[in-house]
Amino acid sequence: MLDSFLYLVRGALRALPASAAFVGALLPGARAAAQDERFAEGLEQLRDAGGAELRVPWKLLKPAQIAEGARYPLVLFLHGAGERGDDNRRQLSWFGNPMASKAWSEAYPCYVLAPQCPKDRRWVEVDWSAKESARPAEQSPAMEGVQRALQKVLAQHPIDPERLYLTGLSMGGFGTWDLAARHPTWFAAAAPICGGGDPRDAARLAALPLWCFHGADDKVVAVERSRAMIGALEAVGGAPIYTELQGVAHDSWKSAYSDDSGLLPWLFAQRGGGALAALASAPWREGDKLAFLGDSITQAGGAPGGYVTRLEAALREQRSELEIPFVRAGISGNKIGDLLARLERDVLAAKPTIVFVYIGINDVWHQKLNGKGTPEAAFDSGLRELCAKLGAAGARVVLATPSVIGEKRAGENELDTELDRYAGITRAVAAELGLVLCDLRADFLDRLALLNAANAEQGILTNDGVHLTAAGNAFVAERAAAAIALSLHRRQG
Repeated sequence: MLDSFLYLVRGALRALPASAAFVGALLPGARAAAQDERFAEGLEQLRDAGGAELRVPWKLLKPAQIAEGARYPLVLFLHGAGERGDDNRRQLSWFGNPMASKAWSEAYPCYVLAPQCPKDRRWVEVDWSAKESARPAEQSPAMEGVQRALQKVLAQHPIDPERLYLTGLSMGGFGTWDLAARHPTWFAAAAPICGGGDPRDAARLAALPLWCFHGADDKVVAVERSRAMIGALEAVGGAPIYTELQGVAHDSWKSAYSDDSGLLPWLFAQRGGGALAALASAPWREGDKLAFLGDSITQAGGAPGGYVTRLEAALREQRSELEIPFVRAGISGNKIGDLLARLERDVLAAKPTIVFVYIGINDVWHQKLNGKGTPEAAFDSGLRELCAKLGAAGARVVLATPSVIGEKRAGENELDTELDRYAGITRAVAAELGLVLCDLRADFLDRLALLNAANAEQGILTNDGVHLTAAGNAFVAERAAAAIALSLHRRQG
């Protein structure tokens, strides 16, 4: 066991000043290239906003043996400042080379992608010694190279997209928080080591299984940076694991990536479902009833394997003592006007306490199909009327944006422009009324950017560009669970 004290933070802690300048991780020469021959390599070339050329080399560790038809997990590792450069080797020191050892290769057959940040660049452009930092509006050029490498590797190798893991140390710890917040649908779990993020991202990260390490005596990146993130996550219903190592300075990654920490077995055990667990542990009350109101996507969601049925099964499995009735109120072809017309009969009569509203596809799609869509002004007013009636009946509303009509890259599907406008209406209504938003439009685009390298029109999350595949139902169940859990925590607050 670790001889360091493991301290699990419960609740938000106030951040204190970080007085030391960032010096980065020190490269252990004895381990510099011990396993380098196990790795394939690649290079991403791009330009930054100023036009300067940027080269992001990377190494890829493959499983020692690849069975036909099998798919393997992948760990994306982001190194610290001391391993920056262009030799495409230094970044393997603390994680890549150990993962290539015989013992770890046999215990954890997986891919490891280890990009190298160019000299004088950063994974995320923030001040590492600051008390706090906001996530920049744009990702760094170096991180763009990381994303390109990840997408390329996923398209070329037998990798399980449901088992992508993210970890990084020091500068890479900052990068881990940043990348996970920018792409909350990509990873099954994350492990940021002695870094820092933006606590305002907590709601985006709450459903992500996360284990954070930091040394209590860190003089380079203040331990308060990790404490603030953990406190913010717990405040919105997240359940992160936090290990604060007493007597340990900046090099907490040595303990985190050791055989004794338990991090690796935990990491590889995560297979999605973090939001379903968060929903089960949310503060439910006696008498709660959950309704799902929408069109054919929600109607099919109530069938075996559908997203509503998955939510119900997960809640019953994990909280068998709860008796939360589910009201299935999806009808094929419905638009916002149809929901209003049957609201009393199909929803309000059941007296739900929480209503998940997923509408908008037909309001856009039917305009193209038969000229009978819903004008934007009518969609806006209809959503507001629907939410007002539900609120007046005492129900909490979780409002979902319309997702996709076609799975090609954003902007390349025929109705993308229209869908974006209607999704924008939904976002605005949720913001103005103080409702929890389930931004399925953004989530679908984010997930498809990772998985749809071939730019297929359908077949990934949908079977026809609209209606959900098994993977799509699992995906919507996760996103809906996260939003519903957040609404329950806000009610509690």
